[in-house]
Amino acid sequence: MAITVTRDPNYRDPNFDRDFSAAEGTVEALDMFNAPPAGHSLTDTPQEWSWERPAQISKPEDAVRFVVERLENKETEEEFGKLMMAGVPIEAIVNTISLAGFTEGMWTPDIAELIKMPIALHLVGFAMENNIPATMFNIDPEKAKQDRQMPESEIIRMMEERRPDMYETIQLAAEGAAEGLPFSKEEELPQIPMDEDMPPEQSFLSAEEEV
Repeated sequence: MAITVTRDPNYRDPNFDRDFSAAEGTVEALDMFNAPPAGHSLTDTPQEWSWERPAQISKPEDAVRFVVERLENKETEEEFGKLMMAGVPIEAIVNTISLAGFTEGMWTPDIAELIKMPIALHLVGFAMENNIPATMFNIDPEKAKQDRQMPESEIIRMMEERRPDMYETIQLAAEGAAEGLPFSKEEELPQIPMDEDMPPEQSFLSAEEEV
Protein backbone atom coordinates (compact mmCIF):
# COMPACT_ATOMS: atom_id res chain seq x y z
CA MET A 1 0.00 0.00 0.00
CA ALA A 2 1.35 3.37 -0.98
CA ILE A 3 1.69 5.89 1.86
CA THR A 4 1.06 9.52 1.02
CA VAL A 5 3.71 11.92 2.37
CA THR A 6 2.58 15.44 3.22
CA ARG A 7 3.86 18.36 5.26
CA ASP A 8 0.47 18.94 6.95
CA PRO A 9 0.78 17.67 10.57
CA ASN A 10 -3.02 17.20 10.81
CA TYR A 11 -3.29 15.23 7.58
CA ARG A 12 -4.84 11.74 7.88
CA ASP A 13 -4.69 9.26 5.06
CA PRO A 14 -8.33 8.34 4.17
CA ASN A 15 -7.25 4.85 3.07
CA PHE A 16 -5.65 4.04 6.44
CA ASP A 17 -8.92 3.50 8.37
CA ARG A 18 -10.43 1.60 5.49
CA ASP A 19 -7.50 -0.80 5.14
CA PHE A 20 -6.73 -1.41 8.81
CA SER A 21 -10.21 -1.25 10.40
CA ALA A 22 -12.14 -4.42 11.17
CA ALA A 23 -15.12 -5.24 8.98
CA GLU A 24 -18.46 -3.92 10.20
CA GLY A 25 -20.44 -6.52 12.16
CA THR A 26 -17.42 -8.63 13.18
CA VAL A 27 -16.30 -9.29 16.74
CA GLU A 28 -13.10 -7.34 16.09
CA ALA A 29 -15.17 -4.25 15.28
CA LEU A 30 -16.73 -4.18 18.77
CA ASP A 31 -15.39 -1.49 21.06
CA MET A 32 -14.79 -2.84 24.56
CA PHE A 33 -15.16 0.67 25.97
CA ASN A 34 -18.48 1.34 24.21
CA ALA A 35 -20.58 0.51 27.27
CA PRO A 36 -21.98 2.36 30.28
CA PRO A 37 -19.51 2.64 33.15
CA ALA A 38 -20.07 0.79 36.40
CA GLY A 39 -22.71 2.48 38.55
CA HIS A 40 -24.27 4.35 35.64
CA SER A 41 -27.78 3.12 36.56
CA LEU A 42 -27.43 4.76 39.98
CA THR A 43 -27.19 8.17 38.30
CA ASP A 44 -30.63 7.85 36.63
CA THR A 45 -33.72 9.50 38.00
CA PRO A 46 -35.17 7.29 40.77
CA GLN A 47 -38.50 5.54 40.02
CA GLU A 48 -38.39 6.67 36.40
CA TRP A 49 -39.65 3.27 35.17
CA SER A 50 -42.90 1.58 36.16
CA TRP A 51 -41.18 -1.50 37.65
CA GLU A 52 -39.15 0.73 39.98
CA ARG A 53 -42.31 1.90 41.75
CA PRO A 54 -44.42 -0.15 44.20
CA ALA A 55 -46.54 -2.75 42.40
CA GLN A 56 -50.23 -1.98 41.93
CA ILE A 57 -51.22 -5.57 42.79
CA SER A 58 -49.59 -7.29 45.76
CA LYS A 59 -51.47 -10.62 45.89
CA PRO A 60 -51.18 -13.43 43.30
CA GLU A 61 -54.92 -14.24 43.44
CA ASP A 62 -55.76 -10.60 42.69
CA ALA A 63 -53.32 -10.63 39.77
CA VAL A 64 -54.90 -13.83 38.36
CA ARG A 65 -58.38 -12.33 38.73
CA PHE A 66 -57.17 -9.17 36.99
CA VAL A 67 -55.84 -11.13 34.02
CA VAL A 68 -58.79 -13.53 33.73
CA GLU A 69 -61.29 -10.67 33.68
CA ARG A 70 -59.50 -9.21 30.68
CA LEU A 71 -59.09 -12.58 28.98
CA GLU A 72 -62.85 -13.17 29.18
CA ASN A 73 -63.46 -10.11 27.04
CA LYS A 74 -64.98 -11.25 23.72
CA GLU A 75 -62.48 -9.42 21.51
CA THR A 76 -59.56 -10.57 23.63
CA GLU A 77 -60.75 -14.19 23.53
CA GLU A 78 -60.97 -14.06 19.76
CA GLU A 79 -57.42 -12.69 19.47
CA PHE A 80 -55.94 -15.34 21.77
CA GLY A 81 -58.01 -18.02 20.03
CA LYS A 82 -56.49 -17.00 16.70
CA LEU A 83 -53.01 -17.12 18.20
CA MET A 84 -53.55 -20.63 19.53
CA MET A 85 -55.07 -21.75 16.22
CA ALA A 86 -51.97 -20.38 14.48
CA GLY A 87 -49.78 -22.61 16.66
CA VAL A 88 -48.54 -20.09 19.24
CA PRO A 89 -47.87 -22.14 22.41
CA ILE A 90 -49.81 -21.33 25.56
CA GLU A 91 -46.49 -21.08 27.40
CA ALA A 92 -45.43 -18.19 25.13
CA ILE A 93 -48.75 -16.38 25.65
CA VAL A 94 -48.52 -16.74 29.43
CA ASN A 95 -44.91 -15.53 29.50
CA THR A 96 -45.89 -12.47 27.48
CA ILE A 97 -48.80 -11.64 29.81
CA SER A 98 -46.75 -12.01 33.00
CA LEU A 99 -43.82 -9.99 31.63
CA ALA A 100 -46.09 -7.23 30.31
CA GLY A 101 -47.72 -6.87 33.73
CA PHE A 102 -44.32 -6.56 35.39
CA THR A 103 -43.01 -3.95 32.94
CA GLU A 104 -46.18 -1.91 33.43
CA GLY A 105 -45.74 -2.00 37.21
CA MET A 106 -48.80 -4.16 37.86
CA TRP A 107 -46.98 -6.82 39.93
CA THR A 108 -43.55 -7.90 41.12
CA PRO A 109 -41.34 -10.55 39.43
CA ASP A 110 -42.35 -13.10 42.09
CA ILE A 111 -46.05 -12.65 41.35
CA ALA A 112 -45.29 -12.76 37.62
CA GLU A 113 -43.98 -16.31 38.10
CA LEU A 114 -46.74 -17.43 40.49
CA ILE A 115 -49.59 -16.48 38.16
CA LYS A 116 -48.28 -18.38 35.15
CA MET A 117 -49.83 -21.74 36.03
CA PRO A 118 -53.39 -20.48 36.78
CA ILE A 119 -53.42 -18.37 33.61
CA ALA A 120 -52.17 -21.33 31.57
CA LEU A 121 -54.95 -23.54 32.97
CA HIS A 122 -57.51 -20.88 32.07
CA LEU A 123 -56.24 -20.78 28.49
CA VAL A 124 -56.24 -24.60 28.31
CA GLY A 125 -59.88 -24.63 29.41
CA PHE A 126 -60.74 -21.99 26.83
CA ALA A 127 -59.04 -24.04 24.10
CA MET A 128 -60.90 -27.22 25.12
CA GLU A 129 -64.26 -25.45 25.19
CA ASN A 130 -63.73 -24.09 21.68
CA ASN A 131 -62.08 -27.25 20.23
CA ILE A 132 -58.82 -25.44 19.55
CA PRO A 133 -55.84 -27.81 19.07
CA ALA A 134 -53.57 -25.67 21.20
CA THR A 135 -49.88 -26.31 21.79
CA MET A 136 -48.85 -26.26 25.43
CA PHE A 137 -45.09 -25.72 25.51
CA ASN A 138 -42.44 -23.99 23.44
CA ILE A 139 -40.80 -26.82 21.48
CA ASP A 140 -38.34 -26.48 18.65
CA PRO A 141 -39.85 -28.34 15.64
CA GLU A 142 -36.47 -29.79 14.65
CA LYS A 143 -35.78 -31.00 18.18
CA ALA A 144 -39.26 -32.51 18.45
CA LYS A 145 -38.69 -34.35 15.17
CA GLN A 146 -35.40 -35.72 16.44
CA ASP A 147 -36.99 -36.81 19.72
CA ARG A 148 -39.64 -38.80 17.83
CA GLN A 149 -37.02 -40.68 15.85
CA MET A 150 -35.52 -43.83 17.34
CA PRO A 151 -31.71 -43.72 17.55
CA GLU A 152 -29.87 -46.08 15.23
CA SER A 153 -28.05 -47.60 18.19
CA GLU A 154 -31.40 -48.63 19.69
CA ILE A 155 -32.50 -50.14 16.37
CA ILE A 156 -29.27 -52.15 16.14
CA ARG A 157 -29.70 -53.35 19.72
CA MET A 158 -33.27 -54.51 19.07
CA MET A 159 -32.19 -56.20 15.84
CA GLU A 160 -29.42 -58.06 17.68
CA GLU A 161 -31.93 -59.38 20.22
CA ARG A 162 -34.88 -60.17 17.94
CA ARG A 163 -33.34 -60.79 14.51
CA PRO A 164 -29.84 -62.17 15.09
CA ASP A 165 -29.71 -63.55 11.52
CA MET A 166 -30.26 -60.11 9.98
CA TYR A 167 -27.92 -58.51 12.53
CA GLU A 168 -25.16 -60.97 11.60
CA THR A 169 -25.68 -60.29 7.89
CA ILE A 170 -25.41 -56.53 8.41
CA GLN A 171 -22.30 -56.96 10.53
CA LEU A 172 -20.65 -59.08 7.86
CA ALA A 173 -21.58 -56.52 5.22
CA ALA A 174 -20.12 -53.70 7.33
CA GLU A 175 -16.89 -55.62 7.91
CA GLY A 176 -16.65 -56.43 4.21
CA ALA A 177 -17.18 -52.80 3.26
CA ALA A 178 -14.50 -51.72 5.71
CA GLU A 179 -12.03 -54.21 4.18
CA GLY A 180 -13.05 -53.31 0.62
CA LEU A 181 -14.58 -56.70 -0.15
CA PRO A 182 -17.46 -56.94 -2.68
CA PHE A 183 -20.90 -57.60 -1.29
CA SER A 184 -23.63 -58.93 -3.58
CA LYS A 185 -27.19 -57.70 -3.45
CA GLU A 186 -28.42 -61.19 -2.71
CA GLU A 187 -26.55 -61.12 0.57
CA GLU A 188 -27.76 -57.73 1.72
CA LEU A 189 -30.83 -58.97 3.61
CA PRO A 190 -31.85 -62.49 4.57
CA GLN A 191 -34.92 -63.89 2.92
CA ILE A 192 -37.94 -64.06 5.24
CA PRO A 193 -39.66 -67.46 4.82
CA MET A 194 -43.36 -67.33 4.08
CA ASP A 195 -45.84 -69.51 5.93
CA GLU A 196 -46.84 -72.34 3.60
CA ASP A 197 -50.28 -72.66 5.22
CA MET A 198 -51.16 -69.02 4.50
CA PRO A 199 -51.56 -67.65 0.96
CA PRO A 200 -49.07 -64.89 0.11
CA GLU A 201 -51.81 -62.33 -0.61
CA GLN A 202 -53.30 -62.68 2.89
CA SER A 203 -51.94 -61.59 6.24
CA PHE A 204 -52.58 -63.02 9.66
CA LEU A 205 -55.07 -60.17 10.22
CA SER A 206 -57.19 -60.92 7.17
CA ALA A 207 -57.01 -64.72 7.31
CA GLU A 208 -60.19 -66.26 8.61
CA GLU A 209 -60.12 -69.10 11.05
CA GLU A 210 -61.21 -72.42 9.62
CA VAL A 211 -64.24 -73.96 11.30
